[in-house]
Amino acid sequence: MTSPDRPAVAWLLPAALVACAAVALGARAWGLSGAAALVVAALPWRRHPRARFAAYVYGSALALRGLVRQQWVALAFAAGAIALLQLAAARRAWPRLSPRRGPRGWC
Repeated sequence: MTSPDRPAVAWLLPAALVACAAVALGARAWGLSGAAALVVAALPWRRHPRARFAAYVYGSALALRGLVRQQWVALAFAAGAIALLQLAAARRAWPRLSPRRGPRGWC
């Protein structure tokens, strides 16, 4: 199932985000968070250049909400997702943004 082109982390992060979306959409108060999780899950799956950034933003927002509302499961999930992005396989799957790799005419 894994290959050098698509390491295990490239399957794990989108799958975890889809599971997070399912939980969030199941809770009626978290509908927007669930929809955002689906969008963020699609980005790393499609290998979008901004997938890593979107996952960091979503994870940070989820962690902050978990901390403020004392929802420790949400905080733990967000911390795990952010830690997953620190792995070398994640850096290979979704390289960090740099101004030099952007389209011409930017900056």
